[in-house]
Amino acid sequence: MWGLGGAVARHFAWAPALYPGYWQAWEGFAPIFQSVTPTALASVATTPDLWRGVGSGAFLLAQPLLRLGAAPTSAIQLIFVLSFMLGGSAVYVWLADRFGDLGAGLAGLGYMLLPLVLATVYGRGSVSDALILALTPLALAGLTSYRDRRSLSGAAVAALSILWMWRIQAGLAGGVTVMLLLYALIVERRWLVALIVAASGAAGIASLIPLWTVAAPPATSFTSQFIHLNTLLDVGNEVGGRTSTALGLHPYQIGFAALAGGVLSAWGMATQRNQLSPHLRRLLWFCLGAAVVAVLLSLRVSEPLWQLSRADRLLTYPWQGLLVVAPLLVAPLAALPLIFAELETPVYWAVMMALVVLASLAHLTPAYTQVRPPLRPVAILGDNQVIVLGAQLTEQAAPRTATLEVTWQPRQPLDVDYNIFF
Repeated sequence: MWGLGGAVARHFAWAPALYPGYWQAWEGFAPIFQSVTPTALASVATTPDLWRGVGSGAFLLAQPLLRLGAAPTSAIQLIFVLSFMLGGSAVYVWLADRFGDLGAGLAGLGYMLLPLVLATVYGRGSVSDALILALTPLALAGLTSYRDRRSLSGAAVAALSILWMWRIQAGLAGGVTVMLLLYALIVERRWLVALIVAASGAAGIASLIPLWTVAAPPATSFTSQFIHLNTLLDVGNEVGGRTSTALGLHPYQIGFAALAGGVLSAWGMATQRNQLSPHLRRLLWFCLGAAVVAVLLSLRVSEPLWQLSRADRLLTYPWQGLLVVAPLLVAPLAALPLIFAELETPVYWAVMMALVVLASLAHLTPAYTQVRPPLRPVAILGDNQVIVLGAQLTEQAAPRTATLEVTWQPRQPLDVDYNIFF
């Protein structure tokens, strides 16, 4: 479908997830503990919250793996691998009929290697956000299939994807539902497509009614997480050098490939005559416009809007809005072979694919740990700030000594005294 080169290239995205050991991430081992004891809203190493919290749908895929005897760490790693596969393949299916095999394949590869996606997995270790990133393009592919061929299976895929997102993380699901509704009205222009989105979103909200009163204060100040334009568009980390720290500190960068694709496609549509149909132009301008809006909502200039609308209650970070439009960021890559006819030749396309891979290699170097977590944490210190993985007390008679060996994992700096007396 994507060709041998694309098949080899996209393995770069999930290869680090198959290395021995688990990578060091913001979430730590919390997703592993939560997968073992799933609840309607995750409560292990986190405070349950309807909008920002992690729902039971995030660990649905892990349950059959755990029942078959897989280790919890392996189950979570496989979920991340599946999210890469599903997200990239769904982008391809969404765009293939519109832009052709070459362009759609390039966009699918660009999506799996998008710094936003890589950082969600290897920097933040967020199962919920990774699955949202996988299901959003799947919903787009389903809606497109229904619009073009009246495919009932496409409508079912879109509806189930939206419902599943609401059971994974309600805040992000709300943003994705609004984006899909605008996509149906502006791009597809079919009221039945919009009805599928609206009905699925309404059903998703209704399924959360029993949890409506579950709320918790944010783990971090929302207003302190606004970003600057230079850090958002900084492409220096993508063209060379080791950037493990970038994954930990800058999980919101758009990346060189998506940024270049958007600029080139906008310039080409504005200045050159090409074969793009009005529908494809609407699609591309919608993607570019949504990307600009998401960027603006990530900057401090949008703070009054967040506070006035109280939408800051839905997300942990303002830049999570970029995750909502992540598939739209790579759609312009699919249009490049149509806008610039010379890029359709195999040589140019292979070079573009290589550039996409090389631009993201620096984001594929997570730091690993060989510590094997227990099925449940021994203790949690502070406000879910430190997870104690093990504690062993050893005593010796001569000389009389006692040694306490503690294995622990910080998720946030402790705001209390961390001295231990025994």
